[in-house]
Amino acid sequence: MTNNLFYRIIKTIFKACRAELLHFFGDPALRTTFLIITVVVAFLNSSIYSNEIIEKTPIAVVDLDKGSMSRNYIRMLDATQQVSVPVVSNDMNEAKKEFIEGKVFGILVIPEDFEQKISLGRQSSILLYSDASNMLHNKAISGAAASVMGTFNAQIEIGKSLRSGLNYGNSTISRRSITAITKPVFNPYGGYGTFLLPVVFLIVMQTLLLTSIGVLGGTFREQNKYLEAYRISDSTHLKIIPVLLGRALAYLLLCILVFSVIVGGTFTIFKLPFRAAFGDVIVFLIPFFLAVIFLGFSLMGIFKRREDAAMSVTFLSTPAVFLTGISWPVVAFPQWVKILSYAFPSTVGARGFLALSQFQASLGDIKDLWGQMWLTAVFYFVIAILVNYRLKIS
Repeated sequence: MTNNLFYRIIKTIFKACRAELLHFFGDPALRTTFLIITVVVAFLNSSIYSNEIIEKTPIAVVDLDKGSMSRNYIRMLDATQQVSVPVVSNDMNEAKKEFIEGKVFGILVIPEDFEQKISLGRQSSILLYSDASNMLHNKAISGAAASVMGTFNAQIEIGKSLRSGLNYGNSTISRRSITAITKPVFNPYGGYGTFLLPVVFLIVMQTLLLTSIGVLGGTFREQNKYLEAYRISDSTHLKIIPVLLGRALAYLLLCILVFSVIVGGTFTIFKLPFRAAFGDVIVFLIPFFLAVIFLGFSLMGIFKRREDAAMSVTFLSTPAVFLTGISWPVVAFPQWVKILSYAFPSTVGARGFLALSQFQASLGDIKDLWGQMWLTAVFYFVIAILVNYRLKIS
């Protein structure tokens, strides 16, 4: 009898899996949404951020001094990786015009007494205006200006030391007794895409997976065929569990397929770093995918029409991105926001995926995150059972 019960459970799971796949592939909108748009969006984002860092941000220089030192400073600034100097003028209004028209993202002003003050041993100053509304351009301009200023000051100090009788080696040491050696780890070039794209991939999959599940469920509920579609209308209440497991298995297989295409394609074509065994990543993400799937099943109690899922899930995708901590550090979140963030499977999933793929962590290193993902999956599985039970008895 036990064997017969086990056989029936397994048979129900695979029947539900087969039925869900037939429903999924029978709906052109779902095929397009999850199988095609997910991959297209992933490749599009990878293409956008493939350059990783901002290079040669154009700025204008207003040279009021027009001396040899100011020209040397401009040459040094133009030689940096971060900025270029296409506009050199002695008219501030001309530079403002270029800035307003969006041709340059910053203005650097060299005062007319720049070289005179330096020659007299007095402190001079340089004014820098940059577009702070664009953080990446602002960071590039500020970094380049600070770097060139440090080198320029060093040249002046070393020149003074040489004139006082010190040799070049001692002049260099006297100028900087301690040298900082920085070695960025995991993201040595400070690339924007390296830390952003893995999180974006999970958010995209989460959003479109929830949308697909919601659209299919909303369609059946709108047609009053939800229970009949999975043959649980006249069966025992316990049949809800293997049916949900079978449906989840169908989406899990689709998730692994789509994720494999995304990772295998984007990380290879755009040469993004991937520092983990692919099998370890899949093992970690299985509870993440299940948590998203069961969350989608739980939302069946809300989505009564096909279009409800598309509008609701799309609205929630933006908070899901911010709550992962990629745009603002988690430690700066209010306590209630930290608690709320765990309602999204992507919050823990993104941290674990980043740890594996970028920080070279092992599954043992992130076992706590893996455990949290399983708890999230089990929580939403219980909610999904209750929602389907309510739908059945109503």
